[in-house]
Amino acid sequence: MLTQQQKDLIFGTMLGDGNLQTETNGRTWRYRALQKQEHRPYLFHKYEILQPLCGSEPLFGQILDIRTNRSAERYYFNTLVNPSLNFYGNMFYTYNSSTGKWVKDVPLNVQTFLTPPAVAYWYMDDGALKWLGHSNAMRICTECFSIEGVNRLQKALRELYNVQTTLTKKTLLDGTVGYRIAIPEGSSATFRDLIQPFLVDCMKYKVSDGNRGHL
Repeated sequence: MLTQQQKDLIFGTMLGDGNLQTETNGRTWRYRALQKQEHRPYLFHKYEILQPLCGSEPLFGQILDIRTNRSAERYYFNTLVNPSLNFYGNMFYTYNSSTGKWVKDVPLNVQTFLTPPAVAYWYMDDGALKWLGHSNAMRICTECFSIEGVNRLQKALRELYNVQTTLTKKTLLDGTVGYRIAIPEGSSATFRDLIQPFLVDCMKYKVSDGNRGHL
């Protein structure tokens, strides 16, 4: 059984940089996390929470980023295969038989699991300030999800937390168009208050302080 903290971390980061891996055609899964060197404390924060699921400590080395097809130095760790992760594998992934790959998208029932800590993990993974020194607006990189999935995230933020958002287009490396979630000035304070209690210190620079700076 997973703790609530483990559930929030896994769900929130699966909306961000986290991913699940399977070598058994979806019958079993393991979780993988990686961060660049300056975010080492955040990676080890994740590891401390998920350590009971792991068989080894985080490592540091050259890792291929599948989004950019470039290698970069990263800290990373994997959990062991765990039956509790099957729930998330089934929720986030579908198998594309034409490409032979598992595709991650936003779950249909995202509102059920998008707790405030999960929102914070999602933002720490894939969020950023729009324009430091000039705006309190923030954005979240959601362009790798389907437009339907991004719309589900917008609806969840609006209905659960009264955070209004807009979308901006982002052209991906393969030429397809995705959509990022933008959190405008009018919702920045509400969003900041929602996630601030759960932020890891080294990731606070991503969040507006309400005065066009960062926390």
